Amino acid sequence: IGKGAHLDALMAEVMGKEGGICKGRGGSMHFADRSVGIISESAIVGGGIPLATGCAFSARVRGIDQVTLCFFGDGAVNQGTFHESLNMA
Repeated sequence: IGKGAHLDALMAEVMGKEGGICKGRGGSMHFADRSVGIISESAIVGGGIPLATGCAFSARVRGIDQVTLCFFGDGAVNQGTFHESLNMA
């Protein structure tokens, strides 16, 4: 919502409705709205970390001034992708 996503479309996505951002297929955890810069999360534990690292690297290469956020739990810290992404950062 803070990035400009429409609340109606977000709620429709959570409810699995056709009017959702991903036409109801993303649900509450896997929605994406590229028009406002929201990239979909992976179902794999720690899978979003390398995606976020790639997005941040892409912004840096293109010279775009943006912040990249990635939310993950303690289980993701045990994954190799966590440590590999820290090394790239």
